[in-house]
Amino acid sequence: MPSVRPASGQLRVSWLLLVAVGLVLAGVVTLAPSIGLLLEQRRDIAALEAQVTAQQENVEALQEEQARWDDPAYIEAQARDRLFFVYPGETSFVLLDDRSALETASADVPSATIEQPAEDWVAATASSFLVAGLTDDGPSSFGEPAEVGEPQ
Repeated sequence: MPSVRPASGQLRVSWLLLVAVGLVLAGVVTLAPSIGLLLEQRRDIAALEAQVTAQQENVEALQEEQARWDDPAYIEAQARDRLFFVYPGETSFVLLDDRSALETASADVPSATIEQPAEDWVAATASSFLVAGLTDDGPSSFGEPAEVGEPQ
């Protein structure tokens, strides 16, 4: 078979090239979800490894704290600081820093006059109790929503 040369500027595409491109595209379409899943799993693994590292550091810090409690001097210092324990014959003084309370106190002093309330709440409560106990009206007459199925 004689070879046909393409004219200048034209591209000759063979069926073998089309099959190869089709196979590459099919492979990409087939592998894309798997590659996405692989990347997601790698992110999850990295996050879990970071979490394990943080927890190992926390365990090491707690083990150091536990080792400190094996020292009798540390236990004594904690009892003196936290629980204010003293040896017999010692006198313990606790000094309070009241300057911070004075600095945070507001400058507004409440008035020393007694104000009368606008309403007599004792009389209002008693009348409400008497009205609710002595009436035969249903709950809808008191301004509350009536229950479903109850005639209004």
